[in-house]
Amino acid sequence: MLKLSCTPIYGVTYKEMIHMTKDPQTIKILKTALGQVESVIRMTEDQRYCLDISTQISASIALLKKAQQQIISNHLNHCVLEALEKGDSKEKINEINQLLKKLL
Repeated sequence: MLKLSCTPIYGVTYKEMIHMTKDPQTIKILKTALGQVESVIRMTEDQRYCLDISTQISASIALLKKAQQQIISNHLNHCVLEALEKGDSKEKINEINQLLKKLL
C-alpha cells in the first residue's frame, strides 16, 4: 500500500494535493462556482442588468471563499497536524503566516 507523506515536492505535498483535489464536497462547491462564473459571462454578453450580474459575482466569490476555507482546513488538519506530531512545524507555520498575509 502506498503511504503518502507531507514531504513537499515542488512546494506541494502529495497529501496536500489529494486533500485539495479529491475532497468531494470542495469539488462540488468549485463546480458550482464555475457554473456561476459561466452564468456571469453569459449575462454580461447578453447585456443583462448590472445589479443582477453583480449579485451573481458575489455568489461566486462566496462559494470560492467557502472552498478556500475547506482547503485550508484540510491542510491544517492533515499536513500541519502531521508536521506538529513530527516536531517539524516551523515550515508549516511559516506557510500559514504567508497565507494569512495574503488573505488579510
